[in-house]
Amino acid sequence: MEGICVSFFIILVGILLMLSMCKIIELLKRIATSQHILAIHNNNAPSKLAPRKFSAREISWATDYFYDGRIIGRGGKGIVYRGVLQDKSVVSIKKFKLDVPSRIVSKIFVNEVTILSQIKHRHIVRLLGYCADLGGETLVCEFINNGTLYEHIHGKSKGSSTLSFQMRMKIAVEISAALEYLHSSSSTSKNISIVHLNVNSKRILLDKNYRARLANFREAKVIPQDQTQIQGTLRGLAGYLDPESKKSKKLSTKNDVYSFGVVLVELLTSQKAFCGEKPKGQRGLAKLFARSVEEGRWDQILDGKIIKAENLETAKKVVDLAKSCLGLQNERPSMREVAMKLEVMAWDYSAAKGLAKLNFSPSPKETDELLGSPSNAQLLHVRREHDEYFGRAELYDDSSLQNQIEINVELV
Repeated sequence: MEGICVSFFIILVGILLMLSMCKIIELLKRIATSQHILAIHNNNAPSKLAPRKFSAREISWATDYFYDGRIIGRGGKGIVYRGVLQDKSVVSIKKFKLDVPSRIVSKIFVNEVTILSQIKHRHIVRLLGYCADLGGETLVCEFINNGTLYEHIHGKSKGSSTLSFQMRMKIAVEISAALEYLHSSSSTSKNISIVHLNVNSKRILLDKNYRARLANFREAKVIPQDQTQIQGTLRGLAGYLDPESKKSKKLSTKNDVYSFGVVLVELLTSQKAFCGEKPKGQRGLAKLFARSVEEGRWDQILDGKIIKAENLETAKKVVDLAKSCLGLQNERPSMREVAMKLEVMAWDYSAAKGLAKLNFSPSPKETDELLGSPSNAQLLHVRREHDEYFGRAELYDDSSLQNQIEINVELV
């Protein structure tokens, strides 16, 4: 009997040792993968784009050693902390969970670092740095302190939103400019499109001045200059996904146009993009909206607290634009067309009501902050007594890296 117990104990210890070794190997693999790919990235990225590499000690200090009281968000793959750097600047720190497989973490982590370090736009959340030490992959981004668009539309008490029609137009213009920038970013020798592939109201952050920022580039892809689409699985939140690409497995900038169209409808109706509590045929906002427009009762689906007689004409124009965004892929406008139309609508509305023009586009000083020289920015001529600049990114295209950042990860 004693011999059996000893044997059982030895077997148990052996199993525990094997499990520990597997975890150690997984951790080392995770570190090696992230460090190797990021080394390739930093060697090829233009120096002015390279994000700062933080040490594990700096990240721990900034988050009070990942104190629970610093947590401002949770997801299936990681936790977001409010961090304070040594220079007293407040940042957002995203830390990936240790129990997430290294293959998934490396792809998501490297994808976000690679994409965000190539772009800089006033309406896209800035990546300030990263840390890949000891398997504790973290992303350090600018801190946006006024919640998400989703929270402002749907999360207020008694279902009442604080966002006026004019503010909603402002947010729509700003996010359309960010997407137009991603889709048509270019340098003098290369043309590369970046598709976000996860546009929704939860990925749009607002600062204290209600200036919008597009965030979360985990699903983003780079489309080479000689292609208009790539193979891949479209993943994201229900209600925002392009039904055509879900079937065809082909991804393109038109996917972002569709998702943005859903956000436009969300802004007009104050209804959720998908509501599982509704009857089966009414759960998706896009289908409900399309049916209402087709039957000529589009005005009945709008939020009556926001859409009134004074802005109904402009709202109808936004309805028509949203309809075109949600149409068939080959009939959808580009984000450049969408951005220009929204800009004109917002200008017309402000002018007609005698309101001060909202500052939608970058001032010359802010345009200098966009990557690429101002002389390379393309001037969009809009026949409403104004010309506006849209930023351009200076991107690099490293084929050795592209294959490593292809991801299809379903996010919570």
